[in-house]
Amino acid sequence: MTAVVDGRGHRPGNEVVGARWGGTREDPHAQPHRARAEGWTRPTAGRELLREVLEPILHERGVRRVTVLGDDPQAALFAELGVGSVAVVARSPSLAVRAAVAANPALELVPDPPAADLYVLTGETGYHGTLRDLERVLAEAPDAVVLVGNLLWPGGRRDVLSGVGAVGPSVLQDELSRAGLGAGAVDAAEVAGGEENGVLTAVEDALAETGDTWTLGIVPVLGGLGVLARDDAWFAEGLWETLLPWTTSELLAGLERARVALLSRVLELEHATTAAARDAARQQNRLTRCLRELDAAWDEIAELRSVAPAPRDSLRTRVRGLVRGLRQSGGRSARATGTRCRSE
Repeated sequence: MTAVVDGRGHRPGNEVVGARWGGTREDPHAQPHRARAEGWTRPTAGRELLREVLEPILHERGVRRVTVLGDDPQAALFAELGVGSVAVVARSPSLAVRAAVAANPALELVPDPPAADLYVLTGETGYHGTLRDLERVLAEAPDAVVLVGNLLWPGGRRDVLSGVGAVGPSVLQDELSRAGLGAGAVDAAEVAGGEENGVLTAVEDALAETGDTWTLGIVPVLGGLGVLARDDAWFAEGLWETLLPWTTSELLAGLERARVALLSRVLELEHATTAAARDAARQQNRLTRCLRELDAAWDEIAELRSVAPAPRDSLRTRVRGLVRGLRQSGGRSARATGTRCRSE
């Protein structure tokens, strides 16, 4: 007897249980539909997809209290995994965070971070914010596990701050694409790399300054999830043994690179579409102005004809010039559009 086994290790005889990943005969498109619904085209997808990584971390450490430093509406996930107390420290909590706190009695908005077994740094505050928070946690909670988000692209080696600047430089200027993550949505450092730039750089600098010995493991998916634990902590050996399949997986790293490549292509296409729309709008505005001038010229011709047998030569020349300009403008626009299509 042969059974098709799903990712959770169940063996139900001859029953096929992998349909939740691959779809069914009645719903063959379940996989792409779920991928789009879960936001795989976002720079960093939701932490709910990391449930299978978070569960053993909570178990190995025996986590009962979690402190989240940052605006993270997915903090409720820890309550769903059995954590009794989840404190969220957000200076300006978003509506999504307020809604999550209101809907879950285990969540609480607090002004200062309380002591906890596990700390979560969202990685959305760039180098300086991450460094400040992490140095405090490493000094005050040596027996805690620390999770840090956004350790890989795009925020690992480049500060990317959500909703700060009206026109932030492109996060994808690193030889990937001309497109950015959206004007007004993010503000980013002009260049990637160097000192005091990016979340991973902040973690490295914080570990270099601490007096204790800590280990950082990176789960290379969804923007990079970092796990920090002190080497002589009572749970450290079991924690790293449990996380080894994820932190050393070339398969996961390759899938993340594929996601980044696809995301950069999507943003590039969005950039090209926006540029084409702006060019079309400029051409339309020019055409509208020319048509208004042409209408005014014909009105003048009609007025002159009412008092003279024929329009003046200068006015006829003006009208012919406007018509010739319209034809040339239309030809250039068509050729430009054809060039863009061929280049794409």
